[in-house]
Amino acid sequence: MLVCVLLGASCGANIADYVARKAVEAGSLLEPVKVVAQVLMYPFFIGSVPTHSEIKLANSYFYDKAMCMLAWKLFLPEGEFNLDHPAANPLVPGQGPPLKQRPPTLTVVAEHDWMRDRAIAYSEELRKVNVDAPVYEYKDAVHEFATLDILIKSPQAQVCAEDIAIWVKKYISLRGHEFSY
Repeated sequence: MLVCVLLGASCGANIADYVARKAVEAGSLLEPVKVVAQVLMYPFFIGSVPTHSEIKLANSYFYDKAMCMLAWKLFLPEGEFNLDHPAANPLVPGQGPPLKQRPPTLTVVAEHDWMRDRAIAYSEELRKVNVDAPVYEYKDAVHEFATLDILIKSPQAQVCAEDIAIWVKKYISLRGHEFSY
């Protein structure tokens, strides 16, 4: 078996989560590859009902809500603009396989990210069905704090990279040997 850990940052986290859902649906069709975990770094989740952080922080720091709406309009299939689309909002019931079948999911959130509440809520829903789904929150951080060139050497980014490596280590091994970083 070949193990795979998906990792995505911002909109890439949405892609990772969507691929994880499709991998669960595919089941044995993916053999010998198995998605054993995913890391969602400040996912670009949104929905039709705004969260507290979306209201409070919508036009702060790097991303304002208008720009994000434009991004979703450009991304979603023409005629299917809906903030509760499966690629945008993983919390809408009936979209894909049951949550209990999803892989262990580490979610990274930043204190000053307006998309944080929905990411945290998704992790809470995963934990309710016994999926290992911790949330690592980084204080005084903004969306993409650990991946933007200008911030990548910040203390929060360095700690985040180490935290992710430690968590991922629980889910992978290489030819029977422990993974090290």
